[in-house]
Amino acid sequence: MQKRAGSLVVNRNKELLLIYRKGKWDLPKGKVEKSEKKKHGALRETAEETGLELKNLSLQHPLKKTAHLLKQKKIKTKWYLVNYIGYKRTMKPQKDEGIEQCIWVKQESLVFYLPYLRSYAKEVLKYYIEYTQNPLGIKFVA
Repeated sequence: MQKRAGSLVVNRNKELLLIYRKGKWDLPKGKVEKSEKKKHGALRETAEETGLELKNLSLQHPLKKTAHLLKQKKIKTKWYLVNYIGYKRTMKPQKDEGIEQCIWVKQESLVFYLPYLRSYAKEVLKYYIEYTQNPLGIKFVA
């Protein structure tokens, strides 16, 4: 099975990176090369798909794993939280991979993108938002 890895990228302004690929909003991700660790693949794919410099992408920690179907095959992806520590606002979408646009979105504006997000991207964003709002995972029961 092909290993895949992806990134949820957050910049200095706490904005989240979205890419527009093949008619849907998505997060940077892709195949991990044979000799590569998943976390390094996530960073490399992010740099390739967005034009952001690899040296300005700082891996924080793993987020979660997702699975989806692609051409009747189950695809598993490991997701990482990545900080973008650079100042570049404009990005260069990787057109040959079908990426048309890369944007930074404020967390409170995500609601406008939800209907157009890939389902696994929604899972990752939901997990991130729940984690940042309640990092200890405390369940309150009345």
